[in-house]
Amino acid sequence: MAVKKWRGKWVVDLVVDGRRIRRVSPVQTRRGAKAFEVELLREAAEAPAPKAEAVPEVPTLAAFADDWMATAVAVQNKPSERTRKRSILRNHLAPFFGKRRLDQITRRDVEGFKGHQIEKGLAVGTVNRHVELLARLMRCATEWGVLEQMPIIRGLPGEKAETDWLRPAEATKLLDAAKAMSAKWFTFILLALRTGLRRGEIFALHWSEVDFERRRLTVRYSVWKGQLGTPKSGRSRVVPMSSDLVEVLTAWRRYSSGDVVFPGRSGGLAYTHTSANSALNRALARAGVRQVRFHDLRHTFASHLVLQGCSLKVVQELMGHHSVTMTERYAHVGDDQLVAAVEMLDGLGEGDDKG
Repeated sequence: MAVKKWRGKWVVDLVVDGRRIRRVSPVQTRRGAKAFEVELLREAAEAPAPKAEAVPEVPTLAAFADDWMATAVAVQNKPSERTRKRSILRNHLAPFFGKRRLDQITRRDVEGFKGHQIEKGLAVGTVNRHVELLARLMRCATEWGVLEQMPIIRGLPGEKAETDWLRPAEATKLLDAAKAMSAKWFTFILLALRTGLRRGEIFALHWSEVDFERRRLTVRYSVWKGQLGTPKSGRSRVVPMSSDLVEVLTAWRRYSSGDVVFPGRSGGLAYTHTSANSALNRALARAGVRQVRFHDLRHTFASHLVLQGCSLKVVQELMGHHSVTMTERYAHVGDDQLVAAVEMLDGLGEGDDKG
């Protein structure tokens, strides 16, 4: 009822275009309130309609990717990671999704993308890295309020690639071959096998971070294309040195001028890591050992520790992993020792009298 008595007074109570209008009638009679109702309805009809709030258009994947790279990625990621993401966006995601608005990308589109990448001959692991980046980008768009809801994005099923590492005999052959090649690359490869340092961490190592007296080195930096940054974990770590590494590094110190342990051609930090890759490949070929990546020397360090009975927690600390979950990939390395330990129980008690 639009006209009514409220608290002893005649009032007009209306709802117009979703707005409630409640006013006391200037003439306190029922007829006067009715006339006031007509007046209010006429005013509401003549009033300009409120402007609808403009809804910003959802950007295309290509447009949002530029914004995302310039803000979140630029701040949160290291140069090498920024380059990797930029490459995936430019070569894979943008050609397939680039012109579509984010809210037009459906789960079916994502499935089509995965199939398209497999047809191109890409490995499952590679495709999953592309899909993971797409999910991160769209999740960020959702968190920023650019996208109301993102589709379900899942990678392709498949077994994870096994971590490759050199068996002790293979590592020994590699070191013998490297020693015959040059003092530099013998020292470099031994350092990788005895400390688990990443390639960029070795190139960034300074003599001031090598403590011969306490037999340990501090990993504070990593270098990529001449840019010095923190290690991948974002924090420094201390790694003890074995006796043979101390001896070899002491000898190498006489040949290395300046504070950088393995300087580039200009004497400062190395710009690229290709020289280390080439040296490793030559040493492997000379040793007659199968080809592995330089990063597999890091896996070898961890695997050899597990073979010697080292706990995963200790390996985690030496490797600089954030959590032991990352280190659990090496748990299978000690399976042979576990089997041998259990086999020691075979025949236990067979010689006892049965009473």
